[in-house]
Amino acid sequence: MSAIIDVLAKAALFSTLDEDALGTLCEEGRTINLDCRGHLFQVGERANAYYLMTSGVMRLYRPGLDGEDKVFQVVGEGDLVAETAMFAEPCIYPLSAEAESPCTLIRLPRHGLLNLVRAQPDFALRLLGEMSHRLYQAVNRLDQLTVTNAGQRVVMYLLELTEWRREHWVVLPVSAKVLARQLNVTPETLSRLLTRFRQSGLISGRGRKWAVVDPPELCRAANLPLPDAQCHCAGSQFFRCCNFSHRSCS
Repeated sequence: MSAIIDVLAKAALFSTLDEDALGTLCEEGRTINLDCRGHLFQVGERANAYYLMTSGVMRLYRPGLDGEDKVFQVVGEGDLVAETAMFAEPCIYPLSAEAESPCTLIRLPRHGLLNLVRAQPDFALRLLGEMSHRLYQAVNRLDQLTVTNAGQRVVMYLLELTEWRREHWVVLPVSAKVLARQLNVTPETLSRLLTRFRQSGLISGRGRKWAVVDPPELCRAANLPLPDAQCHCAGSQFFRCCNFSHRSCS
């Protein structure tokens, strides 16, 4: 129990809670390990618990009518999984969760979270703030998938990873096949775009390790707007705040 409390205390959402509150959350909690390609839960299953990722990468998806999985989110170390579902009635998982790599997670029972929300309004507000942030992310993701073209989606994803830090190397958290599904492009299109940007000297790398060499030129190549003089954001913050336009976000 004490080991789980120590891990929870380091999570951003739980960092302000005292030991008693953390104990309420992790009562009956336990650590679980999942092999690569193992499922944590399936869409439609009764949701009795949510999870804190402590290592590994997991994708949240729903099988499509065309037989292809629709990837909604990729989560990693420090992320919560299915905490929003704990407040639904009936309480079922809306997505399936599959490990992209060996994963370690802390399983946290639903009743502990509900009890703490009832007892601590300040924590409830923090949780609502986190859920609001997730909702905005989902709206922006939908906007990206429905408004932008394939090249723009790939560029925006790379810029979100690098946050416009020149020559900053990042490792893609998922395989090219999963990333293609997440960006709603074919693996062949993703490979072709990365090759084209690399040959143009705008990005560098291969496989899952990449660096954005020239963010402004990469935006121009994808016909994406650059922050204007009044916008104090950068990278993904600019895209989220200014919604792909040249208007001020101040």
